[in-house]
Parts: sequence; C-alpha cells; structure tokens
Amino acid sequence: MGSSQSWKNRTAVISGGSNGLGRALALALSQQSANVVIIGRDENRLAMVRQQCLEAGAPNVWIVSLDVRQMAVGKRALADIETATHPEPGESLRDVLAVQGCDLLINAVGKSDRGLLGQLTQADLTEQFDLNVLATHAMTQFCFAALCQSRGVVVNIASLAGIIPGPGMGGYSMSKHALVGLHRQWRIESDSSGVHFLLVCPGPIQREDTLDRYADIVHSRGLDPASQRPGGGVALNRLDPMWLSQKILQAAFERKSELIVPTKARLLALLMTIWPSLADRIIRKKMKRT
Repeated sequence: MGSSQSWKNRTAVISGGSNGLGRALALALSQQSANVVIIGRDENRLAMVRQQCLEAGAPNVWIVSLDVRQMAVGKRALADIETATHPEPGESLRDVLAVQGCDLLINAVGKSDRGLLGQLTQADLTEQFDLNVLATHAMTQFCFAALCQSRGVVVNIASLAGIIPGPGMGGYSMSKHALVGLHRQWRIESDSSGVHFLLVCPGPIQREDTLDRYADIVHSRGLDPASQRPGGGVALNRLDPMWLSQKILQAAFERKSELIVPTKARLLALLMTIWPSLADRIIRKKMKRT
C-alpha cells in the first residue's frame, strides 16, 4: 500500500509539469520529498513552479526548457533543442538522467481542443497528435534506458475522451484514443524490461480558466456554447487536481495498470466494446451538458 512518502528520494520526470495537472503532480511529489525534473516551454513559469516545489519539500528540482513537439517531429537532435536552468547552466535532460536516473516518468504534456471532425483541418489534427501522442512516445523513448535501470514506472495521462467520445471534441478524442493505443503497445512490448506502465483516464479537472478557456474557438467554429466547458460540457463533477495527483501517485507506486476517474466511466467504456449502439445512446441522451 502506498503512503505519503512513497516516492521519497526517488527521481520523477514530468513533461508538461509547469501547468495544470502536471504542475499538481510536481507539487504532490515534492510533498513526498521526491526529486523532481520539470519539463515545459515557459521558462518564467518553470522557475515559479520550481520555487513552489522547493517550498513544498522537494530536496532537488531541475527545470528543463524544452518544446516536446520538436522531439516528436524529430527534425532536430534533442541535444540541440534542450536547455536546463538548474542546477548548472547548460546541463541537459540527458545529463540529469545520467546522474539522477529516472524512477518515474509522467507524460502530462498535452492540449485539448473543441471542434467537429468535419470542420478540423490537417494542421488542427497534426497539432493534437504531436502534443497528445508523439510527444509522449518521444519522451518515453528518451527516458526508457534510465527507467529500465530502476525498473521504474511510466504514467501516461490520457482522458475519459480517450476511451469514450465526447461532444465537440473530435480531434482531442481522436488523439487521446491513439494515446491509449500507444500506451497499451508500450506496455505489451516492455513486459520483460521491468518497466511498468500506468494509464490514467480522468474526467474534467478543475482549472482557474475553466469558463473561458475555449470561448473563442467555440465561437469561431459555431459550436454549442456549452462545448467550451470542461469535458465538452458533459455532466461530470470537476476533479480536484491535488486529490487526483495523490490517486495517481499511489496507483503508480502500487504498479496498477489503469486508473479511470470517475470509476463509473469504466462501465460505459466496456459497454462501448460489447454494445456500442447502446453506449452511443447513453452518451447522446444521458450525458447531458450542464
């Protein structure tokens, strides 16, 4: 059974760790006295989160300014695009992994969207796949050798939209379904490596910008205004990010295979497989927008 100190003195790498659920996970790990490596694009935000993690109890925090989309595209070598600002100028993610190792990789980088598949362009879909699928694959590849040495854990943050289609979320749902497939393929292929894979599919998460985050894009695409709300406006309670982070870290420590929150969504996902027409009716009629 996990405890409040399950990840003490272990090293966790978090892509997308400067914002949203990734930031909450970084803080939750810091409260457990873990060493934290936070990857993000905004250096100012990274510096702020680093200070918050140190204040929360992390003994060491490295921040790496890195656009994981460039890793995914593969146009440039990682050594050419990454920079680190702590503890030593010029120290790279590769350097940190070589010294600290990696006990836990959390792939939290990603981006949601609003739009019907019929109105989305190739560029819209490519952006979703770069961030929600290919970036996760690239990060896992890069950290895999270190994870093998520690028999570590990879946590891939998907979404309920990755197992159940959501209203007005065509490109996002499509890419998150692909992420679930990527995760399960890694899990099968890594059985002999000692690396464990945990898939997390959460419902809508509380955010400060919940009400207006997608207002402009919903308006420009002529969607139902309810679509701008979390989960496309479905009637689900918003999850507290710190509470969810604790659930994720405990599930990772216990090396569970999948964490779906709320649990009842697992039944609908199962129904999608064994009785898809009924599941579609439930999604259309019962998951009413709030």
